[in-house]
Amino acid sequence: MIGLKIWLRRGQALALDLWRGFMARLFYRLAAGDYGSQVIERGTGAVGLGRRCCVFVHFDARGVVRPHTRAYLLALREAGFGIIFVTNSGVLAPDSRQWLGEHCAQILIRRNRGYDFGAYRDGIAAFVEERVTAEMLLLANDSLYGPLAPLGDIVGRMDFAAADIWALTDSWQHRYHLQSFFVAFGPAALANAGFAAFWQQVRNVRSKWATVHYYELWMTHHMLSAGLQCAAVWDYFALLDTMQEIHDAPEPAGIIPIEDKVRRLAAERALWCWRRRLALNPTSDLWLALLQHGFPFLKRELLRFNPGRAPDLHIWHRIVREQAPQMYRFIIDDLKLNMRKQAP
Repeated sequence: MIGLKIWLRRGQALALDLWRGFMARLFYRLAAGDYGSQVIERGTGAVGLGRRCCVFVHFDARGVVRPHTRAYLLALREAGFGIIFVTNSGVLAPDSRQWLGEHCAQILIRRNRGYDFGAYRDGIAAFVEERVTAEMLLLANDSLYGPLAPLGDIVGRMDFAAADIWALTDSWQHRYHLQSFFVAFGPAALANAGFAAFWQQVRNVRSKWATVHYYELWMTHHMLSAGLQCAAVWDYFALLDTMQEIHDAPEPAGIIPIEDKVRRLAAERALWCWRRRLALNPTSDLWLALLQHGFPFLKRELLRFNPGRAPDLHIWHRIVREQAPQMYRFIIDDLKLNMRKQAP
């Protein structure tokens, strides 16, 4: 039964991917030659960049930096990052603008063309103009809820002697790639000609799927081809090993709690896919394994849409409420504003 459901969803996903691929190619071609900055306003904040720099990309239709995003930015500051804040909203609310000025080095307001990668490109250009000697350039965005724990230890695990580029997670969906919501480039990567070449050719595409297809999926391939080593703090196959441990653990005696049953079901689904070499999205299909091993975030789309239809997703309430009660309140408040036709 699990296999039938997965194959049906896989067929639906394949049809959707074909349509998205067609639209991606169309909009990519329409944006040929369109590489120009989309920044319409720049501001200088009160905090310098330093040796750890972050280009942080934001979008909110009303130009508001919400409490959960502010908490994320403060956590980055506590981890030693100077922040170039780039919003794709085209505008910032006055209160948000004032707050950002107190906590960021630069604030860039741009048109939402090129989506996150266009914003990363424009933020990197601002970073280069600063001429700072950085030990790390982090690209991050507001597609996450969290962090649920301090970021210092996690950033400390990114050893640039072992790899030149680090992400929190990697994926094999479509092709191997580092997931782009939190990617750190070390000194060797920043000095590599392939790094500059990739960002200079990012077009102002007007399709999210063109951004995903041509930039998120290909960035890792481009960097590997340039001779750079890429790695993830939470490695894909290590997560699957965790699911195997859950599956193989003996069942407790007596009445089995519903949460244990749901965890085993999620593990069974993940292993069914692994055996058939069907790639999973770690932040969606393996979200619980991530949290159990210290991953400090939940993807916003996971809670809003549950794209992988994870059967154990309801457990997030208890985990986050116990681990980070203030962030839990921020998440619930944001979901109240944005969720439609379902409950979190």
